[in-house]
Amino acid sequence: MKRLFESYKDYFRVGAAISGIILMSDEEKAAHFEQMKARYEEFKKNFKPTPEFPEFKFPEPKPFPAGRMPDYELAASQFNLVVAENECKMGSIYHMGPDGKPVFDFAAADRLRDFAKKNGQDMRWHTLVWHNQSPQWIFKDEKGEKVSKEVLEERLKNYIFTVGERYRDDICSVDVVNECISDKNFILRDGADRSQWFDILGPEYVDKAFFWAKEAFPKSSLVINDYNLEIVPGKRQGMYDLVKGMKERGVPVDTVGLQMHINIEYPPVSEIEKTIELYGSLGLNVIVTEMEISMYADKEQNEGKFEPRKEYTPELLAKQAERYEEIFECFKKEAKAGILKDVVLWGITDRMSWKNGFPVPGRTDAPLLFDGEGKPKVAFDRLCKD
Repeated sequence: MKRLFESYKDYFRVGAAISGIILMSDEEKAAHFEQMKARYEEFKKNFKPTPEFPEFKFPEPKPFPAGRMPDYELAASQFNLVVAENECKMGSIYHMGPDGKPVFDFAAADRLRDFAKKNGQDMRWHTLVWHNQSPQWIFKDEKGEKVSKEVLEERLKNYIFTVGERYRDDICSVDVVNECISDKNFILRDGADRSQWFDILGPEYVDKAFFWAKEAFPKSSLVINDYNLEIVPGKRQGMYDLVKGMKERGVPVDTVGLQMHINIEYPPVSEIEKTIELYGSLGLNVIVTEMEISMYADKEQNEGKFEPRKEYTPELLAKQAERYEEIFECFKKEAKAGILKDVVLWGITDRMSWKNGFPVPGRTDAPLLFDGEGKPKVAFDRLCKD
């Protein structure tokens, strides 16, 4: 089999998000499955209907296969850049200990770092500050009330410097702040829009996180990362206005991350190109951080209507392959222009993709370059052509 990253070695690094599950032993996978079942039952017990999900239709978790999963060998051989899917998020690392003091659990992050070193790969860090998957204790004082600005600031600073002290020599780029642009008004996501960081620290939390990250990770590129920048013009402009202001204030942001969760029909390549070049015009680098191409366009998603599950026919797989190819040609062009530096796929095999069950519970997807058994799809062959 050809090696994907070698086909683009003259243009950009090609990376993949690694699920910690593929690095686990059988015993660890079994224990993790039991935890998933317990969380599922708790979720089911506390489920409340919403307009989007009027009834509980979420499938039960399934046990993981014994032995090494195909994703492991593919991760080792097909990519020269890796990032943790979940294991480097704050909620996975920063915990409140039984004695009421914060504790760090770096076991899973260490395992990925060691995997990358063993295979001669670079590693990204995703993510330092995000309104999701942050531990709730960090926003509370000892009485369970909203913590003061001074205390939360110190907790965040301590977190960033502790992570940096451990990994600064191992990380090529860091998603410092993730998904901070609101979908409602295209400015910073505030407390009413689920950001407790903004609610307590104010808008300056973004600048401060970057200044601290620069000290903690002096050799890493510092990324502000978000979704739908290549899809929603207002959000694209909102990010432009934010990073332009940051640069004018001397904030050490050097890269915009485009998540690129896109589908088989949208957005057009011209919009992707326009987005990359817009941020490049500020002297910023651009990386693609979380790409996949869903088989479902879901054009009426805003009205709560979704496509039923498809059969992934040869014709549909060929269409997906053509889409991957034309977008990667755009990436090559932008890399030649000196703007685009990395392209990261959010997963390896379709079986492990987060798109299975999202946004439609129980609906599978096939958005990646390898099928559920780890066999290369037509899209892989198109990207690896001579």
